[in-house]
Amino acid sequence: MNLCQFYNIFPYSSQELGQINLGRLPVMVRIAQISDIKDLTEVLIRSFHPPQQWSSWLYPLFRLEINEDLRIRFRAHSPYYCCLVAMISNGTSNDFQELVIGTVEITLGSRLHSQSLYISNLAVSHSYRRQGVAKYLLQKCEQVALEWGYNSLGLHVLENNYPAKQLYLNYGYKLQKTESTWKGWLFKTPRRLFLQKILKYP
Repeated sequence: MNLCQFYNIFPYSSQELGQINLGRLPVMVRIAQISDIKDLTEVLIRSFHPPQQWSSWLYPLFRLEINEDLRIRFRAHSPYYCCLVAMISNGTSNDFQELVIGTVEITLGSRLHSQSLYISNLAVSHSYRRQGVAKYLLQKCEQVALEWGYNSLGLHVLENNYPAKQLYLNYGYKLQKTESTWKGWLFKTPRRLFLQKILKYP
């Protein structure tokens, strides 16, 4: 599966979902392809596993795990799964390259309410944060959800991830549940917050 396998329910003639301007650079969002997996892996590993000297030897394992997880999801043929990629054009007309700067996944989670889709792995490269890329990816997730016929989106965020939590709250997500476990209490790990947004049709 190289384009998320939902042509039959996703009515776009092009793989591009739109663009915004990042300074003078246009940011394009499109459906991820198998050929994007290497670049997506790098964005995810640097977002969720920041480089630290003590853990540098684990990086090949993290990279392999993320890479294989993406391949499995891309090839699962799920009708309600999509990975979006944000990218900019890098270089000149004679040396044109696409640079992946962000990603997000959207799926129908079996453990959630049947009327809600689930967002995961929202990540933006450090150099392009606080410039509207994450908000733009969330906006495109809403577009996908409405095209699929769903009017709500849910996601999890750690309670101590203040920038991400503020982003979601500012963008209309509301706290639905605070999840605590005995492992979290025992090891003093942050709780997970489940946030949800009800969408309105245009």
